[in-house]
Amino acid sequence: MFIAIADTITLEDPGNFREFHVAIDGDVAAAVAAFDGAAAASERDNHLWIDIAFVRELAGDAADAEWQAQFDGMLAYANSKGWIDEPANRVEAHIQPPG
Repeated sequence: MFIAIADTITLEDPGNFREFHVAIDGDVAAAVAAFDGAAAASERDNHLWIDIAFVRELAGDAADAEWQAQFDGMLAYANSKGWIDEPANRVEAHIQPPG
């Protein structure tokens, strides 16, 4: 799954739990501002911290019980790699250009 930023912010390919990134073409600071508090710049280049509750919200109707369980599994894997900021409830996503 990935978060796309265009006129709005959307969660694309929400059933793909094997990848997670943010598709940004341009300025990272402007992209962070577009998230209106749901994202923050990471200390690592080409990464953002994304609010986990925001991802669940973006999933919308796709976020049934099965989706939630698979997303929780993805987050557990991310946590094992150090990609979760537990106090802030955020997951780290790499940035890549759209397309």
